[in-house]
Amino acid sequence: MNIYPAILTGDLVKAQSELNECKKIWEHFGTDNFSQFVVQMDVIDGQFADNLTLTPVDLAQLDFGQLKADLHLMTEEPLNDVYELHGVKEQVPVRAVIAQIERMSHQADFIEEVRKKDWWPGFSLDAFTPLSEIDETSWPQLKLVQLMGIEAGFQNQKFLSQVLNKIEELVALRLDKGLEFEIVVDGGVKEECLVQIKAVGADSVAVGSAIWSAKDKIEAYQQFINLLD
Repeated sequence: MNIYPAILTGDLVKAQSELNECKKIWEHFGTDNFSQFVVQMDVIDGQFADNLTLTPVDLAQLDFGQLKADLHLMTEEPLNDVYELHGVKEQVPVRAVIAQIERMSHQADFIEEVRKKDWWPGFSLDAFTPLSEIDETSWPQLKLVQLMGIEAGFQNQKFLSQVLNKIEELVALRLDKGLEFEIVVDGGVKEECLVQIKAVGADSVAVGSAIWSAKDKIEAYQQFINLLD
């Protein structure tokens, strides 16, 4: 299982500090364990949720080093952020662009614009958004589907246990359709629920406050790895 640190902040200095901690984690565990190290960068516009973070253009001011970035767009119209991201594609090492579908007008247009830059298109569903909200025509185009374990927009919330059933539903749907998208769980991921999340079939988790609130970030990451052994 992959463990992706998630960075949610409107402060460039704090974002760079947390990216630097991610670099240390990668260096500590070595490239033998990670062919690449992915960090999830949260983008919130103050409209989707009552919170405001760095924008895609702001991210261009950060030094990612050799890290790869998944952008999680929690915005009113995520397609606009994709256009914005096109302008800084040389500065931001994007792997995937993952958008909340609740405020997305046209799923096909979003997927098309993301794929133009050879990025992975991904959809994220809030804790109470059903899988049926994803258009049937979208499923074969997706490289990643993310399920929120909380209401999107803030860190340090409690994981909603009913999301475990939703993960199982998504795993079954993936098998039934013969697809290979990555299943990521984001929000409220703490040590006490990680084993359950893995057991029901998720491929990856995005972890925010459980890492950043720890005094020793490497030790916090190690504890997550230990639970997966």
